[in-house]
Amino acid sequence: MFLWSAIAHLIALTSPGPDTAITIRQISIHGRKGGIEAAIGIGFGILIHCILAITGISLIILSNDLYKFIISIIGSIYIFYLGISMYVNPNYKNTFNDKGFVFKNSFLIGFFTNIFNIKAFLFFISLFSILLESIYGIYYFLYPFYFSITSSLWFIFISYIFTNSKNKNLNIFSNKYISYLMSFILCLIGIYILITSINDYI
Repeated sequence: MFLWSAIAHLIALTSPGPDTAITIRQISIHGRKGGIEAAIGIGFGILIHCILAITGISLIILSNDLYKFIISIIGSIYIFYLGISMYVNPNYKNTFNDKGFVFKNSFLIGFFTNIFNIKAFLFFISLFSILLESIYGIYYFLYPFYFSITSSLWFIFISYIFTNSKNKNLNIFSNKYISYLMSFILCLIGIYILITSINDYI
């Protein structure tokens, strides 16, 4: 059962979504270091999702339409904001400071993007509803760490691949057009999540 769950997780990881878009955003702004930090943040977010799924807290949250709606709205606004900020100022590099720290720290951006991803809530609830019957002893703690670490490694791999080329046009960190493209994609994702959430709630 774990093998099939691991395969499902791998497929979910490789599918384009907010986590992938955010990782590429951070790479284009802060280079490989920013991408790796975002990847670790995403991994920690997934760890939280796993813990919430195992303890049943996620199920309680998602069983309430208002809670689900609030989480989706926060996530959509946050992603849209990141897209707009990238378009307004696509070339700022390593601008870490106390003001707006949450919005400029790659780790926190990756973490919050994943935490407020309603699809991640649903995915790990579905995953652990199957796994819980076979989880016992130390595996109760190992499984969440497995999904967290493999997720981080995948996005770290993306960070390496997208910054490995010596050609500036192919290296995302050096290509401002990639920044504009990712800005557009992030805004679309944010708007899509917002409209879908409103329709589902109404």
